[in-house]
Amino acid sequence: MTASIQITTKRFLLRSLSEHDVTERYLGWLNDNEAQKFITFATAHRSISDLRKYVVDRTDCDDILFLGIFDKTNGLHVGNIKYESINVFLGYAVMGLLIGEPAYRGKGVAAEVLHASAIWLKNHRKIRQILLGVSRENNSAFRAYQQAGFLVTETSHIHVSKGNIVTMALSL
Repeated sequence: MTASIQITTKRFLLRSLSEHDVTERYLGWLNDNEAQKFITFATAHRSISDLRKYVVDRTDCDDILFLGIFDKTNGLHVGNIKYESINVFLGYAVMGLLIGEPAYRGKGVAAEVLHASAIWLKNHRKIRQILLGVSRENNSAFRAYQQAGFLVTETSHIHVSKGNIVTMALSL
């Protein structure tokens, strides 16, 4: 059983997500038109019970780190960062990121939480590389990942089902 994880940044608390964090607001992020374009889980119509099951199924898994992003000033849950899967033997983790609250998009949240969680993974799980898949059409995310140091690469560790997905890697 994995202990609850907390990582702090200048503006945010990242902590293990639980079913208690699943709210109508969180579900609303996945029903957002932008999210449905780019977030795999959001592409199917989901209920709050589906979302709770999704979160619970990722709890206490050694190869998954699923963290909620909470504003330290007001406690608001603004998004999530998820590493699924974490392969400690090969030293990589596959990342997904959702900034759900529109007011927090374009404010450097992704870079801040990515940096802090990457350091945690490097120090606690010996991860040397973070991988992700991003849609070529998601220009703001693609640019944010490039600014964070990700490079376009090919990898067999991410299954790409759509032709418009680019795989990127960040070496730690």
